[in-house]
Parts: sequence; structure tokens; C-alpha cells
Amino acid sequence: MRILAVDQARNGGWAIYDYEKQKLVDYGSFSFPNGKYTFSEAVCEIEKYISQLITKRKISVVFLEDINLRANVSVFKNLAQLQGVLINLCEKKHYLYQLISPSVWQNYCNARGRTSKEIKAKITATISNDNKAKKQSKILSLQYVKNKYDIDTDNDNISDAICIGDYAVHNINIQHKE
Repeated sequence: MRILAVDQARNGGWAIYDYEKQKLVDYGSFSFPNGKYTFSEAVCEIEKYISQLITKRKISVVFLEDINLRANVSVFKNLAQLQGVLINLCEKKHYLYQLISPSVWQNYCNARGRTSKEIKAKITATISNDNKAKKQSKILSLQYVKNKYDIDTDNDNISDAICIGDYAVHNINIQHKE
């Protein structure tokens, strides 16, 4: 059975895994930038893109990254709308799906920033001086994908999707319905 893990946003990433073999099969990204697409147009294109991936790649289950509120309410609202459209796609087409919280897959992949307790204990995490703009969790997901899969990418959307899928194949029990 094939699963699809998605880090969804205007600029997003995806990863396909063989669930039984717990093996990464393929990965990629998509981009519908501000300059070319309104938000509504981008959402429609993302829905179409994900739907085609599911159909063409014979996906059995979709794992979407759940959203959480950080500093920007506007971004949260947009991500909530996109998530709703993708959930609706899965519901309409009767695709199995599940949301995975960022903190859950980040903890599993050691791709999260350090806690104050870890800092006090002098537990270090890799920080890239080349890209100070990236959040520490993004840098760590890039490093996880490099270390585990020997994939050298600077696209954190791809690395996040790979991490979401990696978490899913190793931790979520998918029940086959007859």
C-alpha cells in the first residue's frame, strides 16, 4: 500500500512511501506563488495537484500536516482554509486520511528546536550558519533527511513531507477494511 505525506502550503512538499516496506518511494514539491496566483487560485491548484498525485500514484492513505497558530493569524487562517479543502477532497473521494501534528513528527525525527531544559543540559542541535532565516526545526528536518535517506535538498517542504511520511510508516497502524 502506498501512502502520501503532504506538507501543504502555497509552496509545499510531498513524499510517497511503501507502507508495508516502510520505504520512501518518491518525493517532490509544488509551488503556486503570490505573484502568479491569488490565494483562492492557489488553493484550487493545490487541490487539483494533490488529487492527481493520489490517482496517478495509486495512493491508499493521505497524511496531512496539521496546522497550529504561531504569530501570524492571517497565515493560520489561510492554512486552515487549505487544510479544509484537502480534507474535503479526501472526504468527497473517500480517501483515507489523517492529520499529523508538527510537534509529533518533529519529536520523532528529532527535528524540533531545543527546549530550555535541553539548553541548560548543553544538548546541542545543528544550526546552519548559511541559512539563519530558517527555523531550527526546518534545518533539523533537512539534516534528518540527509542522514536517513542521503537526500541532499535545501527544500524544507520536501524534507518536512519526508519526515511526516517517515513518522507515519513507523508509528501509525493502518487497518485494512475488507
